[in-house]
Amino acid sequence: SENPKDPIAIERLNLMNMAKLSIKGLIESALNLGRTLDSDYAPLQQFFVVMEHCLKHGLKSKKTFLGQNKSFWGPLELVEKLTPEAGEITASVKDLPGLKTPLGRGRAWLRLALMQKKLSDYMKTIINRKDLLSEFYEPNALMMEEEGAVIAGLLVGLNVIDANLCMKGEDLDSQVGVIDFSMYLKDGAHSSKSTEGDGQITAILDQKNYVEELNRHLSASVNNLQAKVDALEKSNSKLTEELAVANNRIITLQEELERVKEESSYLVESSRKVNNTVLIVNKHSIEQQ
Repeated sequence: SENPKDPIAIERLNLMNMAKLSIKGLIESALNLGRTLDSDYAPLQQFFVVMEHCLKHGLKSKKTFLGQNKSFWGPLELVEKLTPEAGEITASVKDLPGLKTPLGRGRAWLRLALMQKKLSDYMKTIINRKDLLSEFYEPNALMMEEEGAVIAGLLVGLNVIDANLCMKGEDLDSQVGVIDFSMYLKDGAHSSKSTEGDGQITAILDQKNYVEELNRHLSASVNNLQAKVDALEKSNSKLTEELAVANNRIITLQEELERVKEESSYLVESSRKVNNTVLIVNKHSIEQQ
């Protein structure tokens, strides 16, 4: 079993608890604010700082010609390989003017993923691929352990938040990410508000889950109806073909009937002519007698 005094394990636990507080605080404050969040919103800035610390935990040093380099941009770039739709974010990050460092790109990526409401999905995607993460992280890093999975799960709550973050002019390369602990040290009077906030968050997440379930149900109904429409269209198409064949048959029969009528009238006419000839011959022979 894990040594409870293992300093790395304590770091992971502390970071996970900070992430919990940060995510919870951000959701609560954003819901109370009731508007789209921008880059200046302090709880949001703090959330990104905490996420950065989580992603940096246990990163392996990459030796470069400039010396040691630790960057969480590498693991984030993996997402694109595992979830092609994330390529849009990676491309946007690379196109952002002014970003010169992997750290800046990583920070921009986190912001774009949050705006897309995909941060939780993308984090879960890489968390599930320890085989790939091991290239970037030590085995006891937060992203390689249970705490990483817990944080990835908590991030889904942020999907209720709307954020519009303009990154132009924001110095993402050289910002110093310091956790402001004062934001999380609330007095006892806050606890009842906090409970109320928890209830509010739960209600919203329940509502979100209900809406998603409803969407799934509606999608299934739509698919079912579409299948019926397709079947009817096929049936209709078959009937149309059969009708066309029947019409062709009718036309053919009508043509045959006309031909038979013509032949019949020709035969009648021929017979009449023969009869007339016979009568004339008979009459002539009688006269001669």
